[in-house]
Amino acid sequence: MMDHDSGQVTRLIGRDEPLGRVRGAIEQGGLVLVTGESGIGKSALLDVVLAQARRDGALVAAGSCWSSAGQTWPRLLRTLPGVPSTPGDGVDAVASGLVDLARRKPVVIALDDLDHADRTTVEVLSFLARHTRFEPVTLLGACATPEPDSALVPLFARARVIPLKGLELPHVRDLVVEVTGEAPDADVVAGIHRRSGGNPSFVDELARLWYTTGSTTAVTPAVRRTVRSWLDRLPEPVVRVLSAASVLGHDFHCDVLSPLTGDPVPRIQRLLDTALGLVVWQPDGRCRFAHGVVRDTLYESLDEAEVSRLHAAAVGAYERIPGRAGGRFPSEVAHHAYLAGTELDRSRTLKYLLAASRDPGRRLAPDDRIRHYRRALELVDDPHTRVKVALDLVHELRLAGADGQAWPMFHEAAALARELDDPELLARAALTLYRGPGGDGMMLAEAHTRLFGELSGKPAAPDLAGRIAEQIARLARSKGDDEALGFGLSARHDVIWGLGTAAERERLAGELAAVARRTADAEMEQYAADLRWVALLELGDPAYVDHMHRFIALAESTHGPRASAVAIADRSIVAALTGRFAEAEALLDELSRHSHPAFIAHHLRWTLLLQQGRFDELARFHEELGEDHPYRRLIEAITAVQAGDTAPAARYVAERPELPRMVTPLWLRLQAEVAVASEDPELRRRARAELEPHEGLWLVSLYGGDISGPVALWLAALDAAEGDWDAATSGFREAQRCADILGAVPWSLEARAGLAETLLLRGDVDAGRTLLAEVEHEATRIGMRRLVDRIERIRATQRKPDAEFRRTGEVWRLTFGGVTAHLPDAKGLRDLHSLLAASGEYVPAQRLLSTSLGPLPGADPVLDETAKANYARRITELDAVIERATHLGQEDRALAAERERDALLDQLRAATGLAGRTRRLGDEAERARKTVTARIRDTLRKLDTQHPELARHLRASVVTGTSCAYQPEKPVRWRL
Repeated sequence: MMDHDSGQVTRLIGRDEPLGRVRGAIEQGGLVLVTGESGIGKSALLDVVLAQARRDGALVAAGSCWSSAGQTWPRLLRTLPGVPSTPGDGVDAVASGLVDLARRKPVVIALDDLDHADRTTVEVLSFLARHTRFEPVTLLGACATPEPDSALVPLFARARVIPLKGLELPHVRDLVVEVTGEAPDADVVAGIHRRSGGNPSFVDELARLWYTTGSTTAVTPAVRRTVRSWLDRLPEPVVRVLSAASVLGHDFHCDVLSPLTGDPVPRIQRLLDTALGLVVWQPDGRCRFAHGVVRDTLYESLDEAEVSRLHAAAVGAYERIPGRAGGRFPSEVAHHAYLAGTELDRSRTLKYLLAASRDPGRRLAPDDRIRHYRRALELVDDPHTRVKVALDLVHELRLAGADGQAWPMFHEAAALARELDDPELLARAALTLYRGPGGDGMMLAEAHTRLFGELSGKPAAPDLAGRIAEQIARLARSKGDDEALGFGLSARHDVIWGLGTAAERERLAGELAAVARRTADAEMEQYAADLRWVALLELGDPAYVDHMHRFIALAESTHGPRASAVAIADRSIVAALTGRFAEAEALLDELSRHSHPAFIAHHLRWTLLLQQGRFDELARFHEELGEDHPYRRLIEAITAVQAGDTAPAARYVAERPELPRMVTPLWLRLQAEVAVASEDPELRRRARAELEPHEGLWLVSLYGGDISGPVALWLAALDAAEGDWDAATSGFREAQRCADILGAVPWSLEARAGLAETLLLRGDVDAGRTLLAEVEHEATRIGMRRLVDRIERIRATQRKPDAEFRRTGEVWRLTFGGVTAHLPDAKGLRDLHSLLAASGEYVPAQRLLSTSLGPLPGADPVLDETAKANYARRITELDAVIERATHLGQEDRALAAERERDALLDQLRAATGLAGRTRRLGDEAERARKTVTARIRDTLRKLDTQHPELARHLRASVVTGTSCAYQPEKPVRWRL
């Protein structure tokens, strides 16, 4: 492109390939023609090529064919020494002069806008091309692709032709950034690319328009003039066909276009072939406007009556083609029916709008559904239908995250339902509210009273919602109303969702699938298949796989964006469940490129990291998660207990937070894990009591978004914690059986690891060790790091201990150096026990406290902002020193700089808290340090009299501070 202010040639965007071809052609000499439509960048390409030729030492003469007749060559040849300045002196003389000149240095002659040349100019160019083709003379021309009767056609036969096409999407983005100085989002770039066809001139105009007005749909006068000039060159029948095609959109089928124009399909195809590249044939037989602005210009040129007539004709065309109107393209038909206006009956238009809004469609996005529902509301006369359509629209708006638009519409629909005095409509409204943000149950109670009579007692909202949904389904069955039956079945499924309802949910999903097939509702059938596989998995039925694959096949066959995202998520869930972690992670990466609820994607990422024991990444995950997960504290507690830090999880469990039923299974898992790790018999009793009613099931949360293993696994873990080896052995074997039936390799390994540990503890050493080795091999193979670490800890407990530090009830048994002492329970002893269990590792003092401590008011920062800035500046300097020293091979200097840099980073970390917040003197870490240090010192003083040798050992081996550690001079095997 040319910088017109400076006159300097700047970089070309997206033209590396044609630029290289032109430069290569210049090195060979001869006739070279660069072709393409107006604004495609032919002149800009010539500017860059000629500038490079001059730098390479060639003699360059350039001109344009817009000059008056007979003047192009004289003006151009005047710049070449020794060459006759007019062809009138003899074309032979001109050719000879060029040959002589080229023997001293290469010659490049460029003619822009060659399609506007007069006959003499073309004849001279043709003669020179024939007589200089073996010399270092390049004749370079730029023009549009000529029509069949053009005088340029003979030139094309002997030239090397280099066509310029529209820019690809990434290059359009680069050009928009260059023109506006701002980076647009993907939708803006896609809109400009589609409407411009990648034509750089159009991109420039549309980008400036977007930058100044924010519009990606308007057309500038300059673009409109260019398009009109293209259309003016076309015969009237071609323009007529293109105008009708513009009504069909940017893409169209000739068999749909034919009824709009009255022309047979073969004639339409011939006419489109002469449209000078304004339409492009697609591999699937469709046609596409090469430039959206051409389609827009044609469409805007039609009068209102003609637009309505053509849209109505399009509806008729779809109706006459089998499978189109009602099946394959409901969205397109609904669009044309609406824009046909009074040309079509309102009821006919409404039928198509509702069919489209309830169908996933090939390319139907949430915005399309919402648009169809809004248009349907404009046309609905029957108030009962209006309430149903409005409630469906509320549902779609909620799914799209537009709650601000949804709830005013909901209240309007609810008011109309009350006005109509229709109990079923009121019940629908109440269930829509309950399935959305919930509520206080008042509307559910009102609807229940209208359906069943006065309420007795105060039933819970979930019970009311379930009974209302069941009644809607029952009434719909009796009336044969499949639309109402589908609503009632899906509503009941959603409101009863929770642990222990899988059998009924599976039945509901089966009936919903039957309704979907009966009504040819593809979306409902997808939905039913998705619900059914989750229910079957919770029941431990391996048939879940067939229904999951059926859902994926249905989703992929319709290409609906929402179903496609759910299918990717489901595939990732099952891949993780079966131990295919790399595949699961790749699918999550793919899911990030789709529109999907953020917290579900975050949750799936968390489960994957947790199953593999990637705790470093989990720490970063939780820091970055913020408020993007509604149950953040729940998953943080599970991560902590899995990492061996039971205290925060225990505090959270003690709070007994109120959680919805869809995450109850996750809560039961956490409660069981904390109970296993604790010495609290009441917590173990409660965990067992809440799990036992669901024995034989799997813990499934978030509508299938989380699978926390079979209930049998957690009951067996509780048995093992209480020393009931027989029950634990039986329970772990049952958990393994449940997992193996489903192919759930990670959960089978968890059960087998628990079984191996139980066998060792009950004295069946050989069997336990053999099983442990098998589990370790398989866990290593699939990448379950946490389980491999657990196996190493199990093995460590089997080695004969050198010493003992154990608590039984309220008494601690301490053995060291052959001497045993018994001490009453104390917090300092618990601190020491935790440090011995983490031998060699630093444990934060805060973790050792049983309760969290808040920051002291008025505390001063450890480092002020100036100090932190100085640290950051020095770290930047050290980065440069390391890079320079490494480049020069000065390894000692680089190593010394790295050490200083690491030390500074450690100090910064110590002085800052979560997300870089300043840590304050006297904050919780400092208070924890003082408290824990005092507790340990007090315990060691008591040990001085009870067990002096142990006291001396611990005093020499235990480090206290903000972080504490047990670091003996020689390793000690403790029985803990």
